[in-house]
Amino acid sequence: MSQIGNNKLKKNFNDWSIFSLINNTKINEKPIIAWKIVAGKKITVDVVFHIIRKFRNEIVVRSMSSQTKNVLGDLSVGAQKLNFYLPEDLVLFQSEVKQILPTGDITIKLPEMIAQIDRRENMRLFIENGMKSNVTFVKEANTQRVIKQNFIKECFDVSAGGFSFISSKSESKFFNIGDLVNDIQMNLDGQSFKVSGRVINIFEIEPNKQNNLHYKGWKICFRFKELNPKVYKYINDFVFKYVEFDEVI
Repeated sequence: MSQIGNNKLKKNFNDWSIFSLINNTKINEKPIIAWKIVAGKKITVDVVFHIIRKFRNEIVVRSMSSQTKNVLGDLSVGAQKLNFYLPEDLVLFQSEVKQILPTGDITIKLPEMIAQIDRRENMRLFIENGMKSNVTFVKEANTQRVIKQNFIKECFDVSAGGFSFISSKSESKFFNIGDLVNDIQMNLDGQSFKVSGRVINIFEIEPNKQNNLHYKGWKICFRFKELNPKVYKYINDFVFKYVEFDEVI
């Protein structure tokens, strides 16, 4: 399934603004990810814009390290186009591969269009089979007597802004909108870290093809509180690794 419909993008065809953004990325040495879908899997490599030749309408792209030079070359061989993601600006574009240089660099055309994710929202990924994403935490029930329960839940969706999971009706009674939960252990693709989150929404969810539920559940939605910058980047990278963008670029 494609998840891009859940991430708002704005297309930009203005030559000057496209060049300005790409030139600013080079000058400020911002991170860039090149990628291509190979056999159904997204293969990525960290790169830099080494040279911009506006008069030739081209960019020389270089891998970030000698170890990944071959990856960039492999992605470019036989490829008419290559995809790029600028995470700090939330920009995506696709460009024609003009030449693979003996140095391992590649030359691409300046893109004619870029797509930018709405900055008001973080890029969101709906978790599917093959994606490892879960949370573990202890929650106290909001009742007259103290009742605590340990929760281990597969995430329903994840973004750098928060996450959600599906609970049963009895489990949902442990949560109220506004509850703050600390020491949540989040696991994404084998990487674990602690986060805190506040419950921002609780609602019933009916079974459908997307959630694979056999009966009605309750979706518990959390917003992260003061994420560590490294954790924020890791979550964004995890989302980018799986989210599908090909249909818009």
